[in-house]
Amino acid sequence: MSRKPLLPRLQARAAALILRPVRGTPIVIGCIVLYAMLLVPILAGVKFPEDLFMDSAEAYAWGQQFLGGYGRHPPMTGWIAAIWYRVFPAANWSSYALSEVMVVISLVCIYLIARRVLDPRRAAFVVFIMMLYPLFHLKSDRFSNWQVLLALLPLLVLVFLKAFEKRTAAWGALLGLVAAAATLTYYSALIGLLAIGLAALLHRDRARFFASPVPYCAAAVYFVALVPHLVWLIERDFPSVGWAQAQVGQANAFGSVLQYLKEQSVWYLMPLAGALLALWPLRTKPAGEVRPTRPDAFLVTVICAVMVALPLLLALPLHVQLKANWGNPFFFLIPVVVLLAVPRLEMTRRSVASSALVAGAWLTIMVAVAPVYPWLNFYLRPNSGAYAPTAEMAREVTRLWRERFKSPLRFVVSYFDLASAVVFYSPDHPRMYADFEPAFSPWIDYPADLHREGFVGVCSEDNERCENELDRIAPNAERVSLTLSRKFGGMVGRSMKVLVRIAGPES
Repeated sequence: MSRKPLLPRLQARAAALILRPVRGTPIVIGCIVLYAMLLVPILAGVKFPEDLFMDSAEAYAWGQQFLGGYGRHPPMTGWIAAIWYRVFPAANWSSYALSEVMVVISLVCIYLIARRVLDPRRAAFVVFIMMLYPLFHLKSDRFSNWQVLLALLPLLVLVFLKAFEKRTAAWGALLGLVAAAATLTYYSALIGLLAIGLAALLHRDRARFFASPVPYCAAAVYFVALVPHLVWLIERDFPSVGWAQAQVGQANAFGSVLQYLKEQSVWYLMPLAGALLALWPLRTKPAGEVRPTRPDAFLVTVICAVMVALPLLLALPLHVQLKANWGNPFFFLIPVVVLLAVPRLEMTRRSVASSALVAGAWLTIMVAVAPVYPWLNFYLRPNSGAYAPTAEMAREVTRLWRERFKSPLRFVVSYFDLASAVVFYSPDHPRMYADFEPAFSPWIDYPADLHREGFVGVCSEDNERCENELDRIAPNAERVSLTLSRKFGGMVGRSMKVLVRIAGPES
């Protein structure tokens, strides 16, 4: 008796596990957790010769203290980093692990949202296809405001759907708390709040929803949770609001909108290819077999439309130059809405199993490539900016300080890119005075702390403004020039020259 080919057998076993009525949801969530856990060593391998992206190092610098805000940005990302790095060391792998915690929250919430508006097959299909979304794998290495918001906005939508259904004070309070957490991550989260508010207003059951305690408990908890940040804003003369306002009125808004849409579309090319591969050949159901739309489908569709369209509608009249990564948290519902829009598309057990196998195949490829990629990439592109020796710079300026003063380095002064690297990679983890703007460094008492404790200033070569600022702060500081490069596997990357100012503490 002949056995079935391997692929059909794998598809049958995968479908049996994923779509089992009682255990289906735990299995899918378990797959999400396993996926994220495997990504930590994958990222550590692929990114091995690279330092952290600036935003990730900056988040560590914020987390050195719990504050009501962190200069340009509200405090949630810094608070999360503060908790995380009190348990885990300041190392690349631990930053990647924190990033994958955000990925788990995002994907689990997307799956639970999909379960509310789609059948179990389509919901599972969405999750496995989203595992091919670059922001959830190779681009997930950057723990930043945007990644935290990409975790909190799906959570906000999920809690809103439950609150709209249950209409109890407890769900309203939870909705307000999540809404506040999102707002305290990045002010653009207000687009998500507008989206759920508009969805509630347009829904046919809006009267019952607004007659319940949910919206009022949510509003009360939301404003109470924002109080520490509001107090901080008032005391500091609204630095983060001022930074946000500085983005308005910039030129070339139309060009930035096109670039924004282009990049967000590119992110979905890989999931689209995986979806077509899993669904091929495409089949449709007879019209009579299409199930009625679920009640939450309208809410999810409106929320998705507002989050995708509103930034574009605001950017043009306000002349905001949209940055491509600003849209990263707003496109996560597109696969759910696409499947809602094509109810006649047949989703077979084989298609769901194939989507899981495609995601598994991609994960296997990443595991196989991770040990090889950094060697090959460094060999082919040794002068890439990704290999700038900022960790070496951090250790060297710390050594220079300790040689002179026999004490830990307390402060580093520079622009955010270099200052945050010194904070993260220096064994002393000093605080930073960044961008020469006191409002953007609320964790120090400027200039008293710098004069009392001393500091190391770092400038990129030919950055005349940086040098002038350092000379203004400490005109008599010692001057040192460093030339650094990254060495990896017997190969040497590009040289980086930095100009260092060493200003000792006041006696």
